[in-house]
Amino acid sequence: MEIISFTFGVLSVIAVVFASVIVLSIVKVLKLQQQIKELQNELGHTHTQIFDGDKNVHQRIDKDVDQIHHRIDQLNSYVDSRIDKCEAKKQLIKG
Repeated sequence: MEIISFTFGVLSVIAVVFASVIVLSIVKVLKLQQQIKELQNELGHTHTQIFDGDKNVHQRIDKDVDQIHHRIDQLNSYVDSRIDKCEAKKQLIKG
């Protein structure tokens, strides 16, 4: 009878240790799954920020290029009007 009691005692200790390891493993896995979800969300947010930043940079470049073209057009228009005035004065002088 003592051997059976001892065996059941040892087996019950092994079962408690085994159950504890299983519970701790499950808790660790659940924590890791939560961390993975948080990292995926953060990665998605970071990707969105990068895409938005890239989009803003391209929009600003397009705006700056448009402004430069507009200034060049204004300068060309000014130079054309000055040339026309010079030619008109030249015609008056030749007269």
